[in-house]
Order: sequence, then structure tokens, then C-alpha cells
Amino acid sequence: MLGKFFECEADKNIKFYKVIKTVKEYSDGRRFPINELVVADKKINFKAEQQADMGGFCISTFDYIFRWLIRGDTLCEVIIPEDEKIYKTVSENGIYIAEKIILTNPKKIDDDFATEMYLKSNLSENSYFKAMTACAICGYIKTALKVCEDKVNKDNVETAIIELEKFCKRRSDEKFIDDISAIRSVKILKNKLLVKK
Repeated sequence: MLGKFFECEADKNIKFYKVIKTVKEYSDGRRFPINELVVADKKINFKAEQQADMGGFCISTFDYIFRWLIRGDTLCEVIIPEDEKIYKTVSENGIYIAEKIILTNPKKIDDDFATEMYLKSNLSENSYFKAMTACAICGYIKTALKVCEDKVNKDNVETAIIELEKFCKRRSDEKFIDDISAIRSVKILKNKLLVKK
């Protein structure tokens, strides 16, 4: 182990992905450039005691990227420069950290692509509940309802509702839920969950 949150150096030849925003700029006005070297604002901190202090960029593999849909509207492949390292974290959700990345092959995410990502995903139960809620917030309601149909049952519906409410509260605090269509989609999803009780 390299620190509290870092498991080991990872093979940078694995295919990595990152979800980015292209329609709405980040709060500081920056956008990720495509096919250019991007350097993280904060260096990797192996002594970090909080996840927020790990530094670098969080990226993932395709089987885990579904949980990142709340972060943007475009999926990019990630290249790790030849002279750089990438590190696997201890997270069970396939999180890797790199200080320098190159984003390439951007692909716009729509409801159909979100469903494709879901069908190829490999997440924990709670992560599916969070990702399901993220899909509703992002307008991928068909995908959200598919996850609900596949992953929620009488035994775990209470947990799914709690995760939905916690996720929405956090996103509301972060101003992610700021439009009527997102609120409407979340209500549709919550009603589907309530029917499963």
C-alpha cells in the first residue's frame, strides 16, 4: 500500500475513461481540452487523510465509469503519458488517480449510451442506486428506470430510497439539481421505487 487511499501503481496500458462536461463549463470557467496534455492542479498526495485531498485526476475503467455520469455529458478515453504513473486506489469502485492525462475520442452521452454503459458495468449495489439517481438527474430516465427494474426489489427498496434521497440532497447542496426536468425525472424514479415497497 502506498498510503491510506492508494493500493498500488497500476498498469497504464489498461483502457481508462473520464466523464467530462462540455455543455456547461466548470464553475471556474475551465474546460478540459481534447488531445492535449492536462496537468492536475494538485499533485498526488500519498499521505492524504481525506479523499478530497488525494490530488490528481480520478479516472476509471469502462466497467465502473457508469457511476461517474453525474460529472458530465461526454465520455472520453484517457491516455496516460509515457513518462507518467497511474495509481489504483483502495476503492471498490475502480478509481484510479493520475497527475497528467490526455483525453481523446470524446463521445456524447445520451440515454441509449447511458444504458449501454450500465449493461457493461460492474458496481456494488449501493453504487447502482446512486448511479440510477444520477441518471434521472442527468435526463437519462430510460436508463434510470432500467436500473430500478433490474437492481431494486422488496428486500433492498428501502436502501435504494435512502440512497436516492441522500444523493439528491448532496447534489442539491452542490447545485446539481437546478432544473425542472431533473426534478421531474427524480420524482418519476422515486414513484417507481415506492411502488416496489
